[in-house]
Amino acid sequence: MELNKSSVRMRRGHGVGRAATSSRCGRTTRSNRFRHLGGRALYSSTKGTDFTVIELNSSKPVEDYLNETERIVQATFPDESRRRQVEDGVWEITLLQQDFFGVKFSPSTKLRVQNREGELTIQVTDLDLSGLPQEIRVPAEIKVEGRMTPRKKKATSKIVHLSGKCQISLDVDVPFPYSTFPMLRETVEAILGSVIGRLEDSLKRSLPQDYAKWTKT
Repeated sequence: MELNKSSVRMRRGHGVGRAATSSRCGRTTRSNRFRHLGGRALYSSTKGTDFTVIELNSSKPVEDYLNETERIVQATFPDESRRRQVEDGVWEITLLQQDFFGVKFSPSTKLRVQNREGELTIQVTDLDLSGLPQEIRVPAEIKVEGRMTPRKKKATSKIVHLSGKCQISLDVDVPFPYSTFPMLRETVEAILGSVIGRLEDSLKRSLPQDYAKWTKT
């Protein structure tokens, strides 16, 4: 799955560090890049994925199921306390708790799921980091791109491969004393990687199961 690119910025001030992001998920190959220039950390990661769905009913193909975007969101984020629909096609999602050198926070985002010419896309915007302490809310930019596409080896095959990739990058002015911590790279990688990984795992687990339920409706 591939996500459109957007930027996320955390703002200093009274309160809310917000970000605008887009995301789409992909296959389990990964490449990471990381540079640390003084207090500025530049990090990027690409991850791909490929998993299969068995097409149980030719009159209800997987391609048609991928148009059921509201249903896909509900299956991917089954905990109703973590999602709230704010308008048509847009949800506010509370992500699972993250840990930044012992500082625990649960960011929230706006999530948009669309089917664009047969590709399932997920766009994430307005990343809210207000749960972070004031001293950690520093200027930052994050970009995420992704997409997921169904394909068959043969037109008559019942095995559908959902494949794609997810790209994420973070440019942040890391505040002192965090900028001096020896495990800074690993911590940033773990936070960004967990966001991609959890979404990917949820899609792998929920989509085949929910598609099977959908074919019986």
